[in-house]
Amino acid sequence: MDSNKLSYMLDLLDDDSQEVRDEIIRQLSTYGLYLEIDLKEFSELMNEQKQILLSPILEENRRSWLEQNWVNVLETSDTIDKIEIAMDLISKFQYGLDDTRELADKLDGIADVFRNKIPYGDEIDLATFLFQEIGIKGDQENYYNPFNSNAIFALTEKKGNPITLCLIYAFIGDRLGFNITGCNFPGHFLAKVINEDEHYLVDCFNGGKIIYESDVSELAKGSEDSIAHIISEIPTAAIIIKRILSNLSNSYSKINHLENKELFVRLGKTL
Repeated sequence: MDSNKLSYMLDLLDDDSQEVRDEIIRQLSTYGLYLEIDLKEFSELMNEQKQILLSPILEENRRSWLEQNWVNVLETSDTIDKIEIAMDLISKFQYGLDDTRELADKLDGIADVFRNKIPYGDEIDLATFLFQEIGIKGDQENYYNPFNSNAIFALTEKKGNPITLCLIYAFIGDRLGFNITGCNFPGHFLAKVINEDEHYLVDCFNGGKIIYESDVSELAKGSEDSIAHIISEIPTAAIIIKRILSNLSNSYSKINHLENKELFVRLGKTL
């Protein structure tokens, strides 16, 4: 469909005739996945009513786009890159296909600022920088907001859920040469730092709190052996992505957005 026809259809989208409106909606539904991007050219033709009418089409296009592009995750080796690709796709899905922000650019920028400010900084310095100085924090007030699983949202709004904040820490740490992995702690995902001197956990949701092995008993509350086993394991990228998708499915379920809930359930089954 050329741009002239798209402009003509947008003019008729809120026509007085229900029959005309239905036909325009039908045609726009077959436009293709990138309708949302092409619409940017005609922002002056859009009003609130037209946006409401187009919303179901654009949301379905985003779901189709994410499923088609999920192959980029599946074809990437089981490393931190696999998780970053998944998080980038989720961000684009939630913000819209016309959003031009790139997760990698934001992460690169923060890594450069840290490197210039603290040239010899270590993993603890990075945790302090992200969760104290910049002030990225856990979203206590709206914990189940689906956007708390969105890394770009977390960097922009400076809040997110435990796993998203831990992954931001790990992504930036990877750019700095740090060995930061995840810890699939039950109920509250943690980051795990592995270096030559010691291993310790970082609670990114609670201000980057450092948790040493001697403190694990406080977390375990009578289940020291099972908790110690969980801490000793390094979850694969696939396991971490499944947990992200489970969070998203749960979050969309809570706001009764069943189409998105089912989407993330389907994606979880591909891993």
